[in-house]
Amino acid sequence: MSAYKDNYDKISWDRSSYGKSVSKSEKRASGPYVVGDYAAYECPITGDIIDGKREHAKNLLKHGCRIHEKGEFEDVKKYGRQRHEEAIDRAVDRAAQDMAHEIDW
Repeated sequence: MSAYKDNYDKISWDRSSYGKSVSKSEKRASGPYVVGDYAAYECPITGDIIDGKREHAKNLLKHGCRIHEKGEFEDVKKYGRQRHEEAIDRAVDRAAQDMAHEIDW
């Protein structure tokens, strides 16, 4: 298992104001929305420590990676083993066919 740490459990979502209308004076009275930085984590590819959003974005670009969409990880857990086994079966079938073509009858 890799040392990758999931930071989703540290995100807190404030949904108390969803669907409520807010007057212009209330909008001006509130301060800017500040999003905190990512917690430091170990890159699962290189083992380097990645600290913050900027380093995280650079690391994703460097390795050609992307962030999983919602539900994608669950889909991989649910169907990943099946897809992996199907790919192995296809590879074995191709190898067997290639070997059969090489045999002279």
